[in-house]
Amino acid sequence: MRFVLVVLVLALTVFSATILTRADQASIDAALPVLQKYFPDVKLIPADPTQWRALIDRGGVDFLWAGAPVLYEALLKEGYLAPMPEVQELKNLPDSVGNIRLKRIGPDGKVYYVIYGLIGYVIGYSREALDKAGVKPVCSWRDLASLNLTKYYLDTGVKPVVLARPTKSTSTAAMMQLVTEIYGWEEGWKYLTSMAAIARFVDSSGAVRDTVKRGEALFGPMVDYYVFIAGLDYCIPADGTDILFDPIAVPRGANATVATVLTRVFLTEMEKRLVDRYILPGNPAVLDSPEVNRTKAAVLKNHLQRLMSAKIMSVPPEKSASYYYSFIYYYEATLVDLQDVLTDTWSGIVRAYISGQITREQFEKLWRLLGAPVNYTDPETGQTRTFIYQTAVEINDRIGRDAAYRDKVYQAWREAARAKYQQVGKLLQQYVEENAAKTPAAQPAAQNNVLPLLVILVIIAVAAIVILARRKTAQAS
Repeated sequence: MRFVLVVLVLALTVFSATILTRADQASIDAALPVLQKYFPDVKLIPADPTQWRALIDRGGVDFLWAGAPVLYEALLKEGYLAPMPEVQELKNLPDSVGNIRLKRIGPDGKVYYVIYGLIGYVIGYSREALDKAGVKPVCSWRDLASLNLTKYYLDTGVKPVVLARPTKSTSTAAMMQLVTEIYGWEEGWKYLTSMAAIARFVDSSGAVRDTVKRGEALFGPMVDYYVFIAGLDYCIPADGTDILFDPIAVPRGANATVATVLTRVFLTEMEKRLVDRYILPGNPAVLDSPEVNRTKAAVLKNHLQRLMSAKIMSVPPEKSASYYYSFIYYYEATLVDLQDVLTDTWSGIVRAYISGQITREQFEKLWRLLGAPVNYTDPETGQTRTFIYQTAVEINDRIGRDAAYRDKVYQAWREAARAKYQQVGKLLQQYVEENAAKTPAAQPAAQNNVLPLLVILVIIAVAAIVILARRKTAQAS
């Protein structure tokens, strides 16, 4: 204990601390007073996940806080994480809660990151906005890509879904990856494609929450504590959800004394502060602590029960990490950069189907082709490759670390997607013209059927006239 006090005093008087984070600004504002008690000179640096490696390489980063485990898995695999300090608070933390693993233990038996917060994936919405729009709640990932929401867009011109760009939000990236885990690679990209076509893209997960709260979009995939903070309603996706583990870790090159103090603070005071932010603590026993807000703890306990009874996919972070970089940049290149073309093509397909210009079979084929992984030319070999799951895994590390290669592949993906959308548009037009050509051919047959009917009507009319004339003659006589 005396050693701990000495360390804390030193931290207060000597050391500064730099924390790299993916937390939103409200969480940073809540954490800052706690951290300043130990480090008056503390710097919290929010940065896109794609910038973390360069910032760690530059040096001076003492701690990592928040973001999806997929990011931490990638950093661990690439050697950017150091073992966490073996403090008592870390030892007191259980290795797992149910099937939720709280500690990531490396091949050397050491802990490399710890889950200090649990966050579920939900679909947030404003009940008032839905009532005003006359739209029912959407409670599955597939329904976010549905014809009903596309019809809403066609009728109003308002995109009903808001999404953060996956390169800007690790939680959104994890949720979009989850769709491919639930439905498989090709089917998953089909839904991701039509979802993106009717989505408004923003640059952070916090902006997703704010856009839904303002009523500028009806639905937004988001982490669960956002809905509580913003006073929104939510659905836990019926086709599958997962739990985002909010980690803390120590980067290589960190100041060991600073990292030790921060580890202790995050696993004690900061974990209790999570309840104030409506975030489930990594150790749910904290919810029973008399030191936390009892009303908020009750909300979280109820939510935890709902979450635990939902369809939890439990996708291993290391699996998500194995294609993380490929996924986020492919998504950006094919769906975000080309959204105007995508939206026009998808709208045309749905409009043609609704109006009866194409058949259900033709609609399904066009939808499948629209979302199909692109065939692109590898910029180094010149060979044609398809962006299947195996390809994503194979090139993932190279995409993550080699910016020049990534830029070339990114451009190849984008141009291949543009060509694909144009081909789908041409096929749509072909279907419409072929179906229209079949319709007039049926008209002469219909007209020929009218002639016998007219003859019969004339005969009946003449017969009626003759009968009436005879009756008049009979009455006159």
